[in-house]
Amino acid sequence: MTDSSPDIPEPVGIDLAIDRAYRALHFLLDKVVARIAAIILLSGTLLACIEIVRRYILGVVFDWGQDAVTYVSIAAVFIYFAVTQASRSHLAVLALLDLLRSRGFVRTVLAIRVFVSAVSLTLFTALAYWGLPAVERAEKLGRTTQSMVILIWPFQACLVIAFALMAVVTLFHLYQDAQALRGKTVFPWAPVEEGIEI
Repeated sequence: MTDSSPDIPEPVGIDLAIDRAYRALHFLLDKVVARIAAIILLSGTLLACIEIVRRYILGVVFDWGQDAVTYVSIAAVFIYFAVTQASRSHLAVLALLDLLRSRGFVRTVLAIRVFVSAVSLTLFTALAYWGLPAVERAEKLGRTTQSMVILIWPFQACLVIAFALMAVVTLFHLYQDAQALRGKTVFPWAPVEEGIEI
């Protein structure tokens, strides 16, 4: 059963399958990926606290401590990208869209959203695709962080995974935006526009 209003018909057929797939992706991002990112960020924060104690009380530090804190924090942010993308809580410059909408150009706004989703999908897919060889090369060469202890490829892999997840999320956004342009509402339970205005 879906949470739709009385005005919006229940999805059937392919729409039902797509709705279920997007719900499953949302669940995976909200309940699994977000928690993994939080645990990774928490571990980096705890390591930073341990390093503070070791440096200022014990007078010693791990040679790799600063690199670990930096890269673990960055990896957590990378992993969380798709979660914010799925809830459309990303930065958005909406001044032009708001102006067009207020002047009655609703279909133009919807067409712009379709265009932006298509460009975003292309960009995220390309970055994920082109990022794979970079990860493979870093792993093959044994590239490390500045401390020469921590391998860098796992952090690059986190970025590639983030772009791949964002591409999948954006594919659903493109579908949602294209259907809105056709006058059809899909994913009534999912946010349509929650960008953080700048």
